[in-house]
Amino acid sequence: MKLLNKFLLLALSIALFTTSCSSDDDATFTEAGSTSLPIGNYENGYFVLNEGTNTVTSGVDFISDSGVKTNDVFRIENPDQPEIGTFLQNIFFDSTRAFLISGSTNSVTVVNRFTFRYIETISTDLNNPRYGVTLNGKAYVTNLAGFASGTDDFVTVIDLSNYTTTSITIGDYVNRITLAGDKIAIANGAFGSGNAVTILDPSNNNALTPIDLGAGNSPNSIVYAGNSVYALTGSKKFVTINPNTQAITSIIDLPTTLGSTKNLQIVNGKVYFTSSNSVYTFNVGDATISSTPVFSYNTTSAFGSMYGFSVRNNKIYIGDAGDFASSGTTYEYNTVGDLIRTYTTSGIGPNGFYFN
Repeated sequence: MKLLNKFLLLALSIALFTTSCSSDDDATFTEAGSTSLPIGNYENGYFVLNEGTNTVTSGVDFISDSGVKTNDVFRIENPDQPEIGTFLQNIFFDSTRAFLISGSTNSVTVVNRFTFRYIETISTDLNNPRYGVTLNGKAYVTNLAGFASGTDDFVTVIDLSNYTTTSITIGDYVNRITLAGDKIAIANGAFGSGNAVTILDPSNNNALTPIDLGAGNSPNSIVYAGNSVYALTGSKKFVTINPNTQAITSIIDLPTTLGSTKNLQIVNGKVYFTSSNSVYTFNVGDATISSTPVFSYNTTSAFGSMYGFSVRNNKIYIGDAGDFASSGTTYEYNTVGDLIRTYTTSGIGPNGFYFN
């Protein structure tokens, strides 16, 4: 009976799912003329990725839409599988799977995104993997390789039909990545170094176009919205790029009174970013940016404030890593800065929120 149920579920999945979702896309699947069908325990809510340390695997928590938190869901669903590694960096999705990147083990663990049941581990052509996206049946994972300037950084291409891998050499500081229509945009910036964005075109034999942002402009976050690629630099520059022409269309200076800026998000034409322990916002197209934050939150962490950040469903989500030796804290705010919920994570270093 269990085997039959699995085949029925597989058939239903094939009938219902599409094959292209970005790394934090919601997924709503319904049968025509019916209400939503249950897919798994983790289909309505979001995952919190806990980074861990070089000796501690922290795992993934899940918080449901109703606010119920479940700790370490990978261990719950896969009690007999090995740990997924330390320095957990990123989760990204396709329509049915979640891909968990571990920097310490140079691996990508594949699970069902709704049940979190283990599927596969990918460990070839990976060297300090960072972030990933999926497009047209393939996954693209950035690799920082030696964490130093040079031409050794690359993107791993994973064929999602059989999990075989190849690689594409990119250049310096290959880090953040986002879909950009039928192309892929890669931020060549990490830890304050690197100053470019590369456009990768899979439809043209993975042709590469590097775009120089100028000396000192290291992109630490990158977003695709409204047919443009937007990059935010730690040196307080907001850069707009046309991915089709591979040209910079504007560079806006953020207020000089701010410290280093990071955590770019764009939702419905509104730009969000952080500096220190504060959240700022402006509208796409604004020529000047206010130095007054939407809100600030209290933190005692020397380096872990705003360690995770996301804006979704009219809420702002913040992960605070605290002392990087004990459980972290996550916060949910509304978009005017009212605190809604606070959670203590099951692991160390909450660094990302991934919506299902």
